[in-house]
Amino acid sequence: MPIEDTAEANLAVAPTQESGLRHRDLMSALDALPEEQRSVLLLVTVEGLSYAETADILAIPTGTVMSRLSRARDRLLQLMDGTDAAAPAKRPLLRRVK
Repeated sequence: MPIEDTAEANLAVAPTQESGLRHRDLMSALDALPEEQRSVLLLVTVEGLSYAETADILAIPTGTVMSRLSRARDRLLQLMDGTDAAAPAKRPLLRRVK
């Protein structure tokens, strides 16, 4: 088949190293979170549970879920960006699915 007949999209392949490194960094950052923050973050962002559902599962007030989620997102962003832990996060990282 002549090269002219090959679509450009078929020639380009995205590098996998960057996504692999991001995944490794994300897993390390998740491991670095305190358990109470990690569990809230995973239930809301990965499992797609509402704040109320998360609060029921963990037997904590909804406000505590919101607080822990906010702190977990900020800390995860700081760990992923390599920024100072004392500096507040400037952008949202993970949003609730529902």
